Amino acid sequence: MAIWLKFKGYIVALGAALAAIFGVYLYGRNSGRKDTQIEHDRANIKKSREIEDAADQARRADGDNLPAVERLRRYKRLRDL
Repeated sequence: MAIWLKFKGYIVALGAALAAIFGVYLYGRNSGRKDTQIEHDRANIKKSREIEDAADQARRADGDNLPAVERLRRYKRLRDL
């Protein structure tokens, strides 16, 4: 029992160092996960805007759908460019 008392400080310091390293690892992993999720969300938003813009142009190009487009705009269901 007396031998462990000599190394008690070193053991506590080693445990604290391991806990700090593990904490930094978890923080970095979560930060990377959030960054990747943000990138995916931005890419999805960009692609959905492109699709929506193409759909808006197709609606405008077709003269038959013009009253429907105006009705959607009036009720704020169609994004204005």
